[in-house]
Amino acid sequence: MIRPDAIQQVKDAARIDEVVGQFVNLKRKGPRFLGLCPFHNEKTPSFNVVPAMGIYKCFGCGESGDSIGFLIKHEHHSYVEAIRWLAKYYNIELPEEEATPEQAAEQTERESIAVIQAWAQKWSSEHLWETDEGKRIGLSYFHERGFRDDIIKQFQLGYVPEFGNAFSISAIANGFNPELLEKAGWIKRREDGNAWDFFAGRVTFPVHGLSGQIIAFGARTLKSDKKLPKYFNSPESALYVKSRSLYGIAFAKKAIVEQGTCLLVEGYTDVISLHQAGIANVVASSGTSLTVEQVRLIKRYSTSVTILYDGDPAGIKASLRGIDLILAEGLSVKVVLFPDGEDPDSFARKRPSSEVLDFIAKEAKDFIVFKADMLVREAEGDPVKKAAAIHEIVASIALVPDHVLRSLYLQQCSRLLGVQEQALISEMNKVLRQQYRKKVGGEEVPAEVLSADVAPPQQELQDLGTQPQERELLRLLLQYGHVPFMPIYAEFSPDAEVQMVTIADWIFQELEVDDLKLHDQLVNAAFGEYRQQGNSEPESRLRHFIENPSEELKGFVLSLITERHQLDDWKRRKIHVVHERDELRTTVMLTLRRYKERYVDLLLADKSDAIKTADEVDCEILMKEKIALEKFRSSLSAESGRVSVG
Repeated sequence: MIRPDAIQQVKDAARIDEVVGQFVNLKRKGPRFLGLCPFHNEKTPSFNVVPAMGIYKCFGCGESGDSIGFLIKHEHHSYVEAIRWLAKYYNIELPEEEATPEQAAEQTERESIAVIQAWAQKWSSEHLWETDEGKRIGLSYFHERGFRDDIIKQFQLGYVPEFGNAFSISAIANGFNPELLEKAGWIKRREDGNAWDFFAGRVTFPVHGLSGQIIAFGARTLKSDKKLPKYFNSPESALYVKSRSLYGIAFAKKAIVEQGTCLLVEGYTDVISLHQAGIANVVASSGTSLTVEQVRLIKRYSTSVTILYDGDPAGIKASLRGIDLILAEGLSVKVVLFPDGEDPDSFARKRPSSEVLDFIAKEAKDFIVFKADMLVREAEGDPVKKAAAIHEIVASIALVPDHVLRSLYLQQCSRLLGVQEQALISEMNKVLRQQYRKKVGGEEVPAEVLSADVAPPQQELQDLGTQPQERELLRLLLQYGHVPFMPIYAEFSPDAEVQMVTIADWIFQELEVDDLKLHDQLVNAAFGEYRQQGNSEPESRLRHFIENPSEELKGFVLSLITERHQLDDWKRRKIHVVHERDELRTTVMLTLRRYKERYVDLLLADKSDAIKTADEVDCEILMKEKIALEKFRSSLSAESGRVSVG
């Protein structure tokens, strides 16, 4: 693990404008920078970078954060990956914390296998390009598949000689441990202990992790012997977990975000051919059943998946369960069926990319509709088979988390299947009951689980209460809490020393004196964390919120402290504008008074409601309390120059 002091060193060194400037064209606007937001399409710049605060904020889509948050969002790094990126950019060494013996052993093995895989890729690529056998067999095979040289090099494809144990001899001669070579999947050991090359006579396809590091290999035989497995794959190791990996993800992740969808295919060559055709948002499950971990990996970049099938009915039916996993994770799924005898690889090799893209867009069908159509056609009028098909389709619909979308699917399938919608609703309710019992146990099922036929009722517009005033108070606290302030009630004479307090002290005192409670949960949480910071420096206090572990609180605070309009623009136009800093005392007082007025208005409304149903004794008490509140409200209105209407 990276030591905390090293992480802090990286954070201190990072300049938000330098980091963001690597990905976004920024132009200076006074004390900040402005550019087109990388997180949504816009023509007018609304993406602000504020070096003084170390933050970015887009007023178009609301995205905000610091340097680490930007890398996590834009480059889809994990937190640790973002720290390492910054450390590399600023040439900072990252010493690791001392690990337990078990952790150290696992880390050493992971790093050793990573070194082996990187070396093996270089070795196999050299044998593909630089040896007679490699060029004659391996490179010829790739060329016959229609792969260009630049694509072969991009995906780092290679070749392992067919006869002998050329790889194991070379690897061991270079100092690699035979035991680790076996764990990495490159050699096997005979009974006499001699090593032989597991991938001998095969072309190799490196599998890259999210960061681009090679974590495993697939290797294809070039022989036509049907007794031989077509593909060998690396075993799972400390570096490689098959269920969490997708072939091509390192090359596809940026395009997936840009295109808004992920194309999912079966094999290595499908991915490579589509990339060569200019279609980069594609990954492969590498011939294995799709797993929840793989679906969640896709979900990091897009909530939309389009699955490309080669038209084999048996293969399609076998993969339906995997698609149900995608639905259960809340992703939308479409299916594209290629013509008989074609797969994504062969189809893309024969046509220009524009034609391939047009075909995918035209032929993409919603998965639920596709499944219903396919299963009903298979039933061929057999009522028993059709009933089984309906049960299977409803089971898939029940996995869709979105209540409204689920209802729309039921309506559509009712028309496609020729079955009354109410019958489908009843069947789905049975499935939902089973799902709920399986999840929590017991027999009791909440009513909302059974109400699958309609969308939940829309809530009435919520009364914001004192929320706007509370949030404005918090903004002033965050931006100016440290500023010295002379209270309105300060008494002084020519000989007296003026008693100054900070704005934060005064706001907290005003709330406590009148026993005012903050109702907005986020405001209340931010006030609490502010007080816990004690007498911290303003920069340290701000950094505390920018790096807050609560994404909700961090985003909320950043949205408050980042100003949308720039004073420099007004100055440039020679328009006189009084900044709130120039009249800070008045601004704070007015904000507090408006908050108190709204607070009292709500209390008065509650008293009025209570009086309507109170008995004679309680009514008299409530009336006295209401009169006292009205007097207090009048005094507040008089101070702020507003008219109080009783």
